[in-house]
Amino acid sequence: MVLLRALSRVGLLLLVGVLLAITPTVVAAEDTLAFTIDDARITESSGLAADPDGEIYWTVNDSGDRAVAYGIGLDGTVQGTLNYRAEPRDVEAVAVHEDRLYIADIGDNNGRRSSVRVFFFDNPRANGLTVTFHAYDFSYPDGPRDAETLLVNDSGRLFIVTKGEDAAVYAAAAEPDREGVNELNKVGSAPSGVTDGTFLPDGDGIALLTYNSVTVLDASTYEVLSSTTIPAQPQAESLTVSLDQESLLVGSEGKKSNVYAIPVPTGASATPTPSEDPGAEADVPEDRTDAIRNQKGTLLAIGLAGFVALVAGTVVALVRTHG
Repeated sequence: MVLLRALSRVGLLLLVGVLLAITPTVVAAEDTLAFTIDDARITESSGLAADPDGEIYWTVNDSGDRAVAYGIGLDGTVQGTLNYRAEPRDVEAVAVHEDRLYIADIGDNNGRRSSVRVFFFDNPRANGLTVTFHAYDFSYPDGPRDAETLLVNDSGRLFIVTKGEDAAVYAAAAEPDREGVNELNKVGSAPSGVTDGTFLPDGDGIALLTYNSVTVLDASTYEVLSSTTIPAQPQAESLTVSLDQESLLVGSEGKKSNVYAIPVPTGASATPTPSEDPGAEADVPEDRTDAIRNQKGTLLAIGLAGFVALVAGTVVALVRTHG
């Protein structure tokens, strides 16, 4: 019996060790309230983007609202709006790069849209005026997809992350055409259920929000680097780096929604690549379908853990047989 107990403990220790070795780092986030969006017009805040030039955050309502973006101050109050002459179908995300605001009309719950649209505005101002817009139209190489996440890297390149079970990261051309429809390039896999995301300040990582956590991907390989649980939210739909770049802000849909601050993930940088811009044109091959395997290593390791458990169980069975 002493030998049996010892072997059982060895098996368990081996199993725990393997699981700890292969599981991405998971930490819990503290509930630090950054501000509350209590404006009656914002009931389905979907997306959040920091605008350093305007010293505000931009947000939009989910499908059903008119063509408008809201500029929010550091205390959560609406400083003004940007209105535009369009009829969006399902706006789901916003992003800011330098002096340009992007509004992503990319929602497609029923998977019926042959193309989606990303509006953009140069030198955006939350002054209540109605302005004209420019836009890019995009299609997926593998058919319609529902998406709620728009990313913009340091060079201004656009990425869309889809939401379904077969979620993936799709890259736009470095310079999309404003005439016609631009086909996106599938470059990596993503966690299912992503509702928003942002490049991290160092440019090496991509933070992706789901209803329960923030997952960090390597910006070059799209491998999972870490995961952080988020403060409890009714329906987490927005994520951005704070204006001071000291934290990530996580927000939710709903009336009087709270926006929480969590630490920016650290120590998640991957092996440097030859390019300083992970999203540069040269770093996105024409076809990376065969390379979208970043989750398979985890699955293989889980299989290894199961094998270790099986071996431990076999040893225990042998001891019982011959004990």
